Formats: sequence, structure tokens, C-alpha cells
Amino acid sequence: MRVINPPSIALLAAVSALIAPIGAPGAVAPAAPSGVTVTATRVVGAEAVTITGNGPVAQPLEAALYATFSRDLPDVLLSRRAVPTDAQGHYSATVPIASAFFSSAIVTVVVRSLPAGPSARTTFLVGVPNVSAPPDDIPPSVR
Repeated sequence: MRVINPPSIALLAAVSALIAPIGAPGAVAPAAPSGVTVTATRVVGAEAVTITGNGPVAQPLEAALYATFSRDLPDVLLSRRAVPTDAQGHYSATVPIASAFFSSAIVTVVVRSLPAGPSARTTFLVGVPNVSAPPDDIPPSVR
């Protein structure tokens, strides 16, 4: 007659956990939470930026824009808004940067998954809102 001791019970439980099926045949495991990506593109003709990227499906995202005007001043929150994702996790939004209107200000875009999920960030320099037009080519001395 054999007596089963506690170490052999633990070994038997570990082996059966490795061999036993985890789910029903053909079941799809839920996707692991994915990260967040962001790309920022300035909108021609407007003081705005278009942000696009990917995020977790069915989770709210928040996009926030911060401006850095000078190393001697704290960063300024320009705007914050909710950004929905579609069924594949893609998002796209156009966000105004009205208070960061002068050229060469640094704008940081931060997109994060709520609550306290992964985030992504990118920066760009504020430039003139339009492409060069013929009057812009006239020398200042002639104007």
C-alpha cells in the first residue's frame, strides 16, 4: 500500500494543470491590453493639430495638449478632450492649439488610456498656419 504525501500531491496538481485544457475548443482568449500610439500633424490653414493612432478597444482615451513657451515658465495646458476609438482601436481627432499661437512654441501631445492606463506622447513646433502665398514673397523693403 502506498501513502500519498504532500509533495507528491503538489506534483500531481502541477502536472494536471499543465495537461488540462484551459478553455473550450475554438475559444478565443481575450486580447491583452495594448499600448497607445500617437502621431501629430499640423493642420494647414488653422491653429490646430490632427492626432491619430491606436489604443485599447472599448476603453476611453484622453488627449491633452501642453505648450512650452520658455524654460522660465511652467508648461501650459492648452486643451484636454476625450477621444473615442473604433472597433479596431484606431482613433483620429482634430484639436485646436489656439493659445499657443506664436511660432516656435513647443506643443506636447499626450494620449492616455483611462483610468491610469498606458500613454504615448509626441512633440512638435508651432509654425505659421498657412503655406507661403505670393504676398509673403515680397521683400519687406518694398511693402
